[in-house]
Amino acid sequence: RHAATWGLAETGAAGPSGNRYGDAAGHTCVAIRGPGRRVLTLETARNDRVGNMRVFAQTALETLLQTLDGLEAH
Repeated sequence: RHAATWGLAETGAAGPSGNRYGDAAGHTCVAIRGPGRRVLTLETARNDRVGNMRVFAQTALETLLQTLDGLEAH
């Protein structure tokens, strides 16, 4: 529909409490999909909402860069 080559998704519980699915604060899942792909789960074990959001975003972007770098190496 959007003709995107890459997709990046993040979902989880930033805090200060968990989410309705039973995930504790500090739990996130990140997925990268395109010519390369990666999926990861991260748990910070912290209930600091702003801190967790920063870590989640940084992890998602670093994972995208690692995926892109992996494609260039091949």
